[in-house]
Amino acid sequence: MGKKEPIHDNATRATWEDKISKLTSVDAATKFIQDFRLAYSSPWRKSYALDTDYQYIERKIEEKLSQLKVGHLPVSALMTKTSAGEDAAAVEATWIGKMKAAKNKYDAERIHVEFRQLYKPPVMPVNVFLRTDAALGALLMEMRNTDYYATPLAGLRKERGVKVLYLQKAS
Repeated sequence: MGKKEPIHDNATRATWEDKISKLTSVDAATKFIQDFRLAYSSPWRKSYALDTDYQYIERKIEEKLSQLKVGHLPVSALMTKTSAGEDAAAVEATWIGKMKAAKNKYDAERIHVEFRQLYKPPVMPVNVFLRTDAALGALLMEMRNTDYYATPLAGLRKERGVKVLYLQKAS
């Protein structure tokens, strides 16, 4: 039988903590967290390898990026710029424009999720992130309209191309 590792103190977390400790710039930490979120979060993640650890690891990356931002950026930038140096209000306008241009509710869902993956604090100032996230959510709900929940589960599965797996009952 293999070595037992406590869930909160394991080799996976230690490996990621080592990677995180090597981040020394705001730009590098920003790219690192954005790549991490795209790879390991959301229904469209590229890997499920970190299912039990990704939230802990994400929190550690957020902590490191926050420390780097406070140490390297002027106070005014902390409230008005993303950690990539973008004007937060311009980013907000861009993503609202993307949402308004979405062709259907499924494209809109992806836009909303991608915005969260790329800009969730500490990448974007909290005040602008929350305002943008609320606006995107409101537009998404308008696209879904009142009949969204009237669609039967089988219909939703068909629209999304979901393949249902049935597990054998335990004996």
